[in-house]
Amino acid sequence: MTARVDQIWDLRRRMAAAQTPRDKEMLQRQIAATNQSRRVGNRLVYELYELTEEEIGIVEGR
Repeated sequence: MTARVDQIWDLRRRMAAAQTPRDKEMLQRQIAATNQSRRVGNRLVYELYELTEEEIGIVEGR
């Protein structure tokens, strides 16, 4: 999990330094894909611990 967070921070750092719109778009897509895989991972953990939607809302700050 920490590796995924490190990856997102690295992508965001690289996007801030990107010079061309093409590079920025590519990095934004990578960030979106990483975030999507994080959501899938979260869902698996929620299922593992059999959390209710209410509990998931608390965890996610909703």
